[in-house]
Amino acid sequence: MRTINVKTYKVPQDLISDILRILFANNVKHKIKSVQPIDNIISVEVDYNSTKKAEPRRNIETILEDYREYMKDVLGDAILNQLDWSEEEDED
Repeated sequence: MRTINVKTYKVPQDLISDILRILFANNVKHKIKSVQPIDNIISVEVDYNSTKKAEPRRNIETILEDYREYMKDVLGDAILNQLDWSEEEDED
């Protein structure tokens, strides 16, 4: 039986081209779940079952974490915590 390995990310619009570039370059199945224009967030569901490589997941999560750290320095923790940029739960 195959393990379901699907993850949904909330991606700031600033990063969507970088994330999509990784997904397309590695032929990782994905879909846009929602767009939140007020928050400038796009929810992207990524199916890691479609690739045997660990690199796409690592790259995506590194980019998102680096962006959060950068924004924490720019906006501060109080404002950043009010924004809904957290990752959604894994779907198992």
